Amino acid sequence: MSVRARICQRLSGCRRIAVWGAGGLGSTAMRYWLPREKVVVAVDSNAAPGQLLGEIPVVSPQTASFDGIDMVVICTGAHLDVSKELRNRGYEGPAPYVYALFLPEDGGILDELQALAVDIAVTKNDCWPKFLLLKPQILVNITFRLANWASGSAWRLPAYWIFYVIHHLVCLLMSIQLPVGTMIGPGLLFAHYGTIVFTQRARIGTFFTIYHGCTVGTNDTGQGPIIGDFVYQYAGSHVLGRCRIGDRSRIGANAVVLNVECSSESTLVGIPARVIAHE
Repeated sequence: MSVRARICQRLSGCRRIAVWGAGGLGSTAMRYWLPREKVVVAVDSNAAPGQLLGEIPVVSPQTASFDGIDMVVICTGAHLDVSKELRNRGYEGPAPYVYALFLPEDGGILDELQALAVDIAVTKNDCWPKFLLLKPQILVNITFRLANWASGSAWRLPAYWIFYVIHHLVCLLMSIQLPVGTMIGPGLLFAHYGTIVFTQRARIGTFFTIYHGCTVGTNDTGQGPIIGDFVYQYAGSHVLGRCRIGDRSRIGANAVVLNVECSSESTLVGIPARVIAHE
């Protein structure tokens, strides 16, 4: 099942959907993922008079009404703030972050080829030639997932070695060290390429976004981090050793996170890193 088909299936019971976010992510969601015939309004704090998202009117949060709306799909990186705003306004309906719709509703596990489809979907925002030109780091995802997929069966062993070699050559070109076999959930997004290092001992959840100049590595005793779902690791930061990073957390630029445990929705900054925000 394609990503779009999975999302449309999950939204089959909704008649009227609002999209919160009319920027790049909102535009991509409307273009590639969401059933456009069900979207009746888009909400954006920077809405201009008469602005449209495709053919959908865009309104400001102050003028938005959610009466009769079956679901609000959040299409902005500030999804935690939007969720809080919706709660404050008394909206009680479902309000998923758009990426959460990529996953099976029953909590099932995607295989490596399905995970690759999600990786591509969250990265791709243009036609394939332009996409590969502007975001060649997707080749790391492709060769990584294919090598992992091929390693799961003896009859795929020749393909495994082909993908293994190609993957390491691609990693060399992109300056990204991602060992085959590393446990990473679907939705792995390299915001940029360049000097990114993973240890194979890391355990990383779904929709992990990592920027340039980052490390996910071990400590002196060889222990690797466990990172939850929907975590952002910003430029120049390092997560090392016996770390437990909760879901929907953010690791600030240039932070050094060594043997730190934090709960969900935390923000870590500084050297050594400390938790400065928690909801």
